[in-house]
Parts: sequence; structure tokens; C-alpha cells
Amino acid sequence: MPTAPAPPALTPEIVAALASLEGYPALDADTAARIAVGATNAVRAVALSATASSFDAEPADFLAELERLAEPR
Repeated sequence: MPTAPAPPALTPEIVAALASLEGYPALDADTAARIAVGATNAVRAVALSATASSFDAEPADFLAELERLAEPR
């Protein structure tokens, strides 16, 4: 499977806007920056862990796959 391009990084401004939309109190700049880095790293880790295409799967199989991924290792 070819290496996927890196997803765009979240910025502190995007994090602050999303937090505001969800009703969280205003974030200070340092907190927004830390959340942006953590969320970007999490999204990249999930993207890199994908080993199969979802386009070949039946929609009814998604729940079973989510349950399989949620099992403790």
C-alpha cells in the first residue's frame, strides 16, 4: 500500500474555533497549541495504521470492525 500524504495539521486557531463551537470556554494560546499538536499526531497515527481499503468492505461490516479495533490487546 503506498504511503498516504500527511494530512493537514490542525492549527491552534482551528482548535480554538472548534472548541468554541462545541461550547467550551475560551482556550489560552498554549493550550490550543498543545491540543493542535496532539490531535494532529493522533490523526496521523490512525491514518498510518490503516492497512486495508474501506472501499471493498460492506457497510454492514463496519460495526464488527469497530468492535474488533476496540478490543484490548
